[in-house]
This record gives sequence, C-alpha cells and structure tokens, in this order.
Amino acid sequence: MSSKTLLKKDLVEWLLAGEPWVAYRTMTDLLDKDEKENIVVTTRIAVPEHPLLKKIFKGLNKEGYWGRPKDIHTWWPRKDTTFWLLPTLADFGFTVEDKRIARACEYVFSTQLQYGGFGWDPPTTPSDCHSAIIIESLAKLGLLQDSRLQRAYTWLINRQRLDGGFWCKNTGQIGRPREKEPSCALATMFVLGAFAQSPKLRNSQAAIKGVDFLFGCWKNRGKTKYAGHDSQVGTDWEKLKYPFTDYKILKFLDVLSQFEHANHRLQESEMVNLLLSKRDQGGRFTPESIIKVWSDFDFGQKEKPSKWITLLALRIVKRIYQ
Repeated sequence: MSSKTLLKKDLVEWLLAGEPWVAYRTMTDLLDKDEKENIVVTTRIAVPEHPLLKKIFKGLNKEGYWGRPKDIHTWWPRKDTTFWLLPTLADFGFTVEDKRIARACEYVFSTQLQYGGFGWDPPTTPSDCHSAIIIESLAKLGLLQDSRLQRAYTWLINRQRLDGGFWCKNTGQIGRPREKEPSCALATMFVLGAFAQSPKLRNSQAAIKGVDFLFGCWKNRGKTKYAGHDSQVGTDWEKLKYPFTDYKILKFLDVLSQFEHANHRLQESEMVNLLLSKRDQGGRFTPESIIKVWSDFDFGQKEKPSKWITLLALRIVKRIYQ
C-alpha cells in the first residue's frame, strides 16, 4: 500500500482547508513541503493567531504555567494545565521560538527532580510515564540538546526492565522483588514516544527492546494482564482519540510508526487494517472517544469527521509504507 493511494485530491484539499495547525502539518508531514516554503511559513505563523489558541494562551500566567503550580505533577485535568497543553501545542507545531512556550518550558524544568525525572505529587516521586510525556513534549518543542533534558533521558533509559518495557513501580526494577512481572504497556508506549524524538535513541537497543515489548502486548492481548490501570488491548483501546492522554490505537501506532524496527512488522499487522477500517467513504476519520473539555476542537466531538484525527491516521500510514 502507498500513502499516495489514500491521499486523494479532494481529501488533501479538505485537510488544507482546515485550521492552520492541520494545514501546516498536512503540508510538512503528508505532502513533504519544505519548512521554508512561503506557504508553509505563512500557515505556521497563522497557528498562534487562531482564536482557539489565543484563548489557550490567555490562561498562561507570568510564572510560565497553566492552571495551578501542582498541575504539572498530576494526570488530571486534561486541559488548561501545563502537563497536557505542552504536548498538544508541540503537536500543533509550536517550539521554544515562541517566548511563551520557552517560559512554560523553563517552568517545567524548574520542577525536574534530582535524578532527572519528573514526578507525581504528593509526594513528588519520579515516574516513567509521567516523565516520558514531559520529555517527549520538551524534545518536540526544540529542547532535545538541552543538558537538562539529556539528564532526563538518561534517567529514563536506566529504568528499562527485563522484558524491555517500563513500569513506575521501583519494586519492578531489575534486582527487585517484582522484576519478572510484566511491564506497564501504557508507560512503555509513552517512553518510546520520548525515544522517537532522539535520532540517537530511535535505533538503540533500548528502543528495539521496547518496540518488541509493545508488539508482544498486541500479540498477547487478552492473554496477559499487564501492569498499569490502562494497559490492556481491548475494545476501548481500538477507539480513535486525541489528545494522546490514553493507551489507545492512534497513539500506539503513532509511536511505533516512528521506528524503522517496527514498520516492516506493522505492514503485516492487523493493527493497520483495523485503523483503516475506520475510514468513511471519503477516507476521513471520526473521533470515537473524546475528552469533552476539548469540544471546541474537531477532535473533541463524535458527530462528524475530524481533520486532525484524519491527518494523524494518514501520517501513520505514510510512515509505515513510505
């Protein structure tokens, strides 16, 4: 299969007519346009000027965080807090070139723990999944070479377990009482998302072992109970959803499709067919699970096809078959 087979002219035109972040990502990620092309530059400049994003930035305070200071340490809520807004804004194309994003990143770094990770609260304890989400965001935002982020990556790499996965429980670390229990699939997925942002780590043995673990989760679905509250491949896992706050097919494939070690296996996997089966006759994808507080965005409703969800699905297929 070729991604060009899926990119019909009317579908591309539909995406390019979307919000500026959809149009920008369509140009760069699907159509391979150069970042310096005038139309790409113009579209990217338009992203922060959109009313929905202006509204988001109104909530950024002078200290550099959204919501409350403690929200960087908590999984909930999933909007209007630094923990979830930075990943989404990074996906939309923001970087530290925007002074507001740079300020927010400095706030995040101010919460970094001694060994390099980022953690839950209270008490503030570093955890694999939580740290990985923050690390991936900071890398996407343009801070991959920052020494503070490299320290976080080092801490994360050293958390890998015997089965190649990751788990926040220290008792599950190598040499500890629970070392042979299965890892947390959710945590492993997010860790690989962070690894994918680093050219050095993308083809590392740590990444290969992690990829193999995630394929094992798919192969053993329904047979093995993995650690973590949200780590099972079931009917809920199959639902299309964004932002990437859960262990679901779109994030799962978005992560795996960034690894060369995974793509030849994905070409033969039922997962891709499952994803493609969700298209309508026009090749568009509709959200199947939503977070209601994002209802102002097209991925926050179930009534009609979403340009953003469609873009993400097509980008996955392009990576796998290109």
